[in-house]
Amino acid sequence: MSALPASAAPRNWDGGLKAIHWTMALLIPAAWVLAVLREDQPRETAMKLMMAHKSIGVLVFALVLVRILWRLTHAAPETEKTPWEPLAGLAAKAGHGILYLLMILVPIGGTVTSFANGRSVPFFGLFEIASPWATKQPFAGTVGEMHEFFGHALLAIALAHAIVGILHHVVLKDRTLMKMRPFARD
Repeated sequence: MSALPASAAPRNWDGGLKAIHWTMALLIPAAWVLAVLREDQPRETAMKLMMAHKSIGVLVFALVLVRILWRLTHAAPETEKTPWEPLAGLAAKAGHGILYLLMILVPIGGTVTSFANGRSVPFFGLFEIASPWATKQPFAGTVGEMHEFFGHALLAIALAHAIVGILHHVVLKDRTLMKMRPFARD
């Protein structure tokens, strides 16, 4: 995505992108777990879990926007070649594209679902984003179902992403995983 020549490509992802990556790697499963846990809970507990779920969703959306801007303005390390090129490269690009798409669609879908139900979207009790609709909209259920489906898909694709990173390290013995290793300077 960067206009820098390949020779200027860094050896690893930079610290800012690593911090965003690993923060999102913790937040996305946490949001999913909170949504699943809220089911069959007493109303007050379910509302607290949902507030945390929605707050994390807002944070994930903000981080994915920062992440996209970061990637547009910073050079990426060169991609490790595998024995399955060019198919592996295409699969990696498709997987990353789907992951980014879901990281955008899931929080937007959750926000639209809240709004369509006439509810605001909280952010850890600091502020709320008000709904533009005062009452429940007819499409609330449909958007909610899509949000849930895409949320499950996001978790599954993120898990596949992690497994592929581990396979690169363990089976292919390349630097793919090491480039994103947290707290590494090189």
